[in-house]
Amino acid sequence: MLKGLGVSDGVFAACRLQDDGSIIESQGELNEANMRHFAHFAHGYRRMIGGNTDLFSLLAQMSGWTPARGWIVRGTRMTVCNVANVVGMAENRSISLDRLIGAMEAAAHE
Repeated sequence: MLKGLGVSDGVFAACRLQDDGSIIESQGELNEANMRHFAHFAHGYRRMIGGNTDLFSLLAQMSGWTPARGWIVRGTRMTVCNVANVVGMAENRSISLDRLIGAMEAAAHE
């Protein structure tokens, strides 16, 4: 369940994804079409990050980078981040990243 992410507490949208990027569950202020776009973006970005961390690990000969456990993209107003199969979008002024990532980790293991 995504209830621990607290959409009313600064999280704008959250969803849990299947391996193919389809939505298992979602909540937030995005309409259904925009939530699908959000999930599609998150799925593609997760795949790109996975490839990049694999390549970095290979070239740098440094362990511990793969598999990637998540990612963060922080803009001036909003942050989008992913942990496991959960992705969230939050307003920067309303939430701490530590709290958001902690809630996402908890939701990913429910």
